[in-house]
Amino acid sequence: MTNSTSSAIRNKQERKSVVRDPILIVEDKLENTLMLEALCDEFGIQYQSASNGEEALEMAKANKYSFYIVDLMMPVMDGPTFIQRLKEFQPDATVLVQTALDSTDTVIEVMKLGVFDYIIKPILPDQFHKALSKAVDYRFLKASEAAILEAESLKLRNQLEWLTYKETRRKAGDESWEKSSIHSLQTSLSQGSGIGAIISLLDMIKTEMKEEGDNYLINKSMMNLVIENQEITKNLLKGLTQLLEIINRNLEKKKIKASEIVEKIKHSSEFILPYLEKKGLRLSLPILKKEVELDIEPDLFLLALEEVILNAYKYCAPKTSLEVFTSINQGYFCVVVKNIVDEKPYGGVDEKHENLVLQPFFRIHPPVESVSHLERFGLGLGLTAVDQILRKHNGLFFIHNAKDHTGEQVRLCVMSELLLPIQ
Repeated sequence: MTNSTSSAIRNKQERKSVVRDPILIVEDKLENTLMLEALCDEFGIQYQSASNGEEALEMAKANKYSFYIVDLMMPVMDGPTFIQRLKEFQPDATVLVQTALDSTDTVIEVMKLGVFDYIIKPILPDQFHKALSKAVDYRFLKASEAAILEAESLKLRNQLEWLTYKETRRKAGDESWEKSSIHSLQTSLSQGSGIGAIISLLDMIKTEMKEEGDNYLINKSMMNLVIENQEITKNLLKGLTQLLEIINRNLEKKKIKASEIVEKIKHSSEFILPYLEKKGLRLSLPILKKEVELDIEPDLFLLALEEVILNAYKYCAPKTSLEVFTSINQGYFCVVVKNIVDEKPYGGVDEKHENLVLQPFFRIHPPVESVSHLERFGLGLGLTAVDQILRKHNGLFFIHNAKDHTGEQVRLCVMSELLLPIQ
């Protein structure tokens, strides 16, 4: 059996599993009811029947049904009235209607009832099975969408709970956070360009320099490296000062539409374009799906986003892509940056490091020297700055590993999520 055949069978089984509850057939003519029941048997789906809308309404209140097949013309309570009453307590109910009239006006009026599809009488088996298959596929997609949203909401809820816990621990004066920060600062100062490099260079110069009267003779190349790293160190201290200013400042917020932010994101991302070719990367920019209004300081938010994009670039696997996209979740406007990472040497941001990387001076990996000149915040303060900026906006920032299923093979990726509250 081929993989494609196995996949097709599995998809069919998954779709059929969505119809765990029976179909309710609402039809007053016995011969039509028997025919629909026989067609459901042939399709392998359970069913129950009601002879009018009033009887069907009571059954719908007492039982669960996958969807409804409803005749429009019935005694006691007709189809349109039943559908309207049903939608009052089951607004997402999936309804197929039967009608003997196939004029455009009739079809439009039928669809205005909020039904999924219609079947023209007399009902033919092929026509019925086609409509039923479409309804099953629709329910499957709705169930899949609901499962994804539930999973995302659960993750966001768990992250919010962790954030609350972390704040409680911090306000309670837990010393481990300060100790961790001091240790991380020590590590950060020892790594890469800047202070760590200057210390190493001065040690080398000290052992190799020669005295000549009142002067020292020093290797020119080494001294040039000291000067270069002095500039990097000054930039690190500038970044530290800037972070303290962000923490202490009062925001100058303004109301802005999400579409305006998306356009600003496209412009703000241009700084990384000259470096993409070096790693064979593609940049995918967001397309707004839903307009909302935000109350933010745009330039400060874009500063945070640029830091996230730079971080994603540094550890992105070659010949893959950087993706920026937006979504709406739990009352937040989310800007997400996704980058593929290799399992080795980086391995992304695993669960135990998700919150640590937001702490000052903490680094999972050494700095990437090729873009160190682009960093506004050194010393492992970049993601700390992003977290602080989002907090100032009453927003949230999360960074975590995920699995990317969009390519030919499943790849490890890192998702950086910047969440702004919707006004």
